[in-house]
Amino acid sequence: MCTVTILAILFNEYLCYVVVDGLSSSEFYFKEISFFNYKVIFSVYFVGIILYLYFKYSKDEYKSPFPISYLYTESYAKDLKLNKKHKQTKISAKITTIIILLLFVLGVSVAFFMMVLFSDMKKIFVNYSLATTPSYGGYHEYIQQDAINNIRKMEYVADDTMLAFDLKMIILMVNVGIPIAGIATFYTKMTICAPVGTMSDFMEHYATATDEDKILYGHNIEDIEVKTHDELQVLYEAINETVYAVEAYIQRIEEKQRLEVDLEIAKKASVAKSSFLSNMSHEIRTPINAILGMNEMILRESEEENTREYAVNIKSAGSSLLSLVNDILDFSKIEAGKMEILPVQYNLGSLINDLVNMVSSRAKEKGLELIVEVDKEIPANLVGDEIRLKQVVTNLLTNSVKYTEKGKVILSVSYDIVDEENIKLRFEVADTGMGIKNEDLRKLFSPFERIDETRNRTIEGTGLGMSIVKKTLEMMDSSLVVDSKYGFGSIFTFGVNQKVVSWNPIGDFKEMYREYIDSVERYHESFTAPEAEILVVDDTEMNLTVIKNLLKRTQIKITTLNSGRETIDLVTKKRFDVIFLDHRMPNMDGIETYEVMKVLPNNKNKDVPVIALTANAVSGAREEYMKHGFTDYLSKPINSIQLENMLLHYLPPEKIQSVSISNGKDDYEPQSMADIAGDSLLTRLKDVDLKAGINNCGDVDTYTQVVKDFYISIDGKADAIEGFLKEKDLRNYTVLVHALKSSARLIGALDLSKMAEELEELGNKGDYIAIQEKNDVMIAKYLSYKDSLAAIDDSGVDKQPISKDEVENAFKDIKELVEAYDYDTADSIMNMLEGYNIPDDIKEKYMEVKKLMVDVNRDKLLEIL
Repeated sequence: MCTVTILAILFNEYLCYVVVDGLSSSEFYFKEISFFNYKVIFSVYFVGIILYLYFKYSKDEYKSPFPISYLYTESYAKDLKLNKKHKQTKISAKITTIIILLLFVLGVSVAFFMMVLFSDMKKIFVNYSLATTPSYGGYHEYIQQDAINNIRKMEYVADDTMLAFDLKMIILMVNVGIPIAGIATFYTKMTICAPVGTMSDFMEHYATATDEDKILYGHNIEDIEVKTHDELQVLYEAINETVYAVEAYIQRIEEKQRLEVDLEIAKKASVAKSSFLSNMSHEIRTPINAILGMNEMILRESEEENTREYAVNIKSAGSSLLSLVNDILDFSKIEAGKMEILPVQYNLGSLINDLVNMVSSRAKEKGLELIVEVDKEIPANLVGDEIRLKQVVTNLLTNSVKYTEKGKVILSVSYDIVDEENIKLRFEVADTGMGIKNEDLRKLFSPFERIDETRNRTIEGTGLGMSIVKKTLEMMDSSLVVDSKYGFGSIFTFGVNQKVVSWNPIGDFKEMYREYIDSVERYHESFTAPEAEILVVDDTEMNLTVIKNLLKRTQIKITTLNSGRETIDLVTKKRFDVIFLDHRMPNMDGIETYEVMKVLPNNKNKDVPVIALTANAVSGAREEYMKHGFTDYLSKPINSIQLENMLLHYLPPEKIQSVSISNGKDDYEPQSMADIAGDSLLTRLKDVDLKAGINNCGDVDTYTQVVKDFYISIDGKADAIEGFLKEKDLRNYTVLVHALKSSARLIGALDLSKMAEELEELGNKGDYIAIQEKNDVMIAKYLSYKDSLAAIDDSGVDKQPISKDEVENAFKDIKELVEAYDYDTADSIMNMLEGYNIPDDIKEKYMEVKKLMVDVNRDKLLEIL
């Protein structure tokens, strides 16, 4: 920097001597000039060194007072904010360049347009000429005038004098312009370039930052100070607002994402909860129903007073438990949005009859009078959701009985005509119970809350009943009106619109109910229906065996099929009285089969009741099947009493014969472990719950046959399951493991059934990877039953001999029966052959035929036969 300064001084000196003063270098006084130059060099370097040492080594407190020296302090180096302001930016370099160019252009322009800028230059020369001309009197005046005229005629000549003048002007402008340019550059840098550069740096980092970093880095906008009171400040404020707007937007998006995640978790939790509660229908309701059913047998058969008293208590407690479970399941269905209102035709008298039956015994036990008042003119046959209507009124009645210690409970049923096809059916339940406080009315419909907890702590219940009532009525476009006075009782009223089937009045309900009581003093109706024909379709032969055994005493003619396609073919040829159709079957399931049946032009069974068979008695099953047009549904394992009651309900009355009131001796009852002989093959079976299996199948003989069928089919079914998995045919894979779940549960192989159930759920979800991980374990467990059930293979027992020709003739008969789809008769022939010792040379074929009969593989059967 010192050297540059010296060169600039020497150059300026040269201009002054040579150009401005018109001296040539020969006229220079070398000694004086050299001495002057030495002084300049010494002065410049001396000052430079002093300033360098000052800036470099002096303490900050000595440098801070001066603006320029402050730039060399440590505090300045640490002041990032000030550094950013002083940092050179591209825009500041451009503005500085523009200012220098403008200064240069201005200087050149001045030199070039000098004569124009100073238009009276000639006067300068005239005055100069006059000043240098001697005076000789009049001659002087003459000379002066002549000089003026000559000057006016003279032209401009670019000589040293002119050039010197121009240089003087340029140097003058530079001396003034450079400081002004420096000040202008500093001003623009501090007021324009620095804010723009700082905002640019901020926006560059902000734009490339992640959403999380944007929120953190965005707050640095506050460190930028722009107070220019012009557009730059407006731009800064706009950026500031934008940054915080983006931050708010990011926070909203993140909050939305968190809410969506929480909602998804809540939905999954709700679905899991609903699924868990719904699946309790099999895990909890089935054993409760079994307990209540066996208890009914005790009440039916026992003559001992103490035993009957215990059984009555079991019935009461079991019914209460079942009611609690049903409340939880119904509430879970409502929460999951799975409850639907399904209008069906029903008889109002039957509905009221059921309501009275459900609460009359409990009212009688508490010494309460149950009064039923029914308008005689109400139409008897209506269309509505009978189940939900009954559920609502039952909740109201049971609550009134529970919270009433003495007095009465009144059920009133009336109606208003809405139009020619509809009525508003009104129910009113009044009691003389404890009533409800005004402050407790808001708790009445809250789930899991009970009013006056201290007083009512001994009363059973979940606190869900009224919540279910409220939500169910809302789904039926109705609401519950409560009028209660604490200490005196309550009145609950609601009305629902119902479509009228016929306007025939219900009549005197009290008389009808008295007749009904007389007819149901005893417990169970036994019946025979030898002229009735039903069709049972299930892909699992063991399930068909159980149903045939359960209905053996009814003498009903039973046709069995194993697939939907066979069903489609048969319903066009033969009419049945009732059809039982399994839901989960390979290729064409029960729902798909029924959908085809409904549109089949030559279907002879269009108006026949079709009942769905399902191993998944989950919440909403009835609604799901009713939605597809099924008449009803029956859960597996099949309950004999439910099966018989269902047939009594749906078989044509004219085909039901020999209806008698059973005293329990002739009723069907599952055999117990005591009925198994000590030397029975069943005692040598492993890994099965014999008690559960026999209970599922009904008796020992049926169980034995079912286990044999299961044992024979192990290899074929295992191969089929693995084959569908390899082909990634998850639909048929799921159907087969569903069937295995059912058949394993039927024989009491509960662990295998649970493993198959888990794989069925994975198949329904389409989780191929999880299935691959767990399938091998399940198959290994399945194949292990070849050893566990090996004792059931009675081939080694002494049997009567039979010739090969006789077996071949039996095969021919079986082939003809299979071609005609008469599997029942074909099964009877196979059962007959089991009583003989099959010759060794045809035993392999016999075993293959037996296996194919169990699998109901018609094509391969015909091929091998």
